[in-house]
Amino acid sequence: MKKRYFIPACMLSAAAVGFVIFAMGHPELSFPWDNWVTGILYGGYTDVVVLLFILAFCKKKTRLNILTIIFELGAVFFLVQSLLGLFPNGQVNWYLPLAMVLNCIAIFLNLAQQRKYKKSDKTNQ
Repeated sequence: MKKRYFIPACMLSAAAVGFVIFAMGHPELSFPWDNWVTGILYGGYTDVVVLLFILAFCKKKTRLNILTIIFELGAVFFLVQSLLGLFPNGQVNWYLPLAMVLNCIAIFLNLAQQRKYKKSDKTNQ
């Protein structure tokens, strides 16, 4: 585990929990911008926290790992947008299918990486 990523991830997670607790106790307060801006900020914040946790526990850096992480972060971002449900009347929720597609791409990249490592292990023996 890499502490330089883990400690900021824990601090950001604690700040998010504190923010949610404060927001639940003060429903009269709000942000001065539209809800979709708030949703984008929440999605970006969630992506940063998830990225820091992934980097804290990631053992080896490879191109395929980084590409998988990028697709997973995209999936997390669009999943947060979908859960917040910030859609004008009549607009279709396309965030959830997009999150699922990005997640499937990340899974296939991960499987390809595992297959690559298994082949290299067989040749080394």
